[in-house]
Amino acid sequence: MSEQCSLYIKVRISKEDLDTFLKARPIASTINSNWLEWWDSRVMHSKMDLKNIPAYIVPTNGDFLEDILEDKYIVARQAYKDGYWYLLGLQFSENYTEILPMISWIKDLAAHLEPDAKGVAFIYDYLWGDKTVMAYIEISEKLGKLSRTSRTTEINQEVLKEANEMFEILLNSLEDKD
Repeated sequence: MSEQCSLYIKVRISKEDLDTFLKARPIASTINSNWLEWWDSRVMHSKMDLKNIPAYIVPTNGDFLEDILEDKYIVARQAYKDGYWYLLGLQFSENYTEILPMISWIKDLAAHLEPDAKGVAFIYDYLWGDKTVMAYIEISEKLGKLSRTSRTTEINQEVLKEANEMFEILLNSLEDKD
């Protein structure tokens, strides 16, 4: 993986629960079988053993969100629509080690949802077209579960279409600023 992959998050969450999550401190995930199975399924150069999952080092999740939204390289946007919160990062990462804190952040976000709320998050190659998926997280029952999904062809096509359309709108908004 040598090109920047894009981050897409969509979760059903109340504004109050989102606010509670954003006021909380980022926490590191504990390595478990879900993490290890996902890590073992990834193809990467000079793969190391997965020994720890770091958290973002900021006072609150909201501080991290503010940082990502202000980062001109990542080009991130958030939206709240019809009870769903979306976060998009156009050029999020090209490195598996770099995405570990984000996956931990997403898993923590899942813990702040209502028990029946669902969502999805993935880091994938939107910009370059090689159909790679670095990480795919299914969110339900207050848990974020990593899957072995490695190609966009394995993602529910309606979900992928919505993500691609949202990134297309994001790109068009950047062109409109020129």
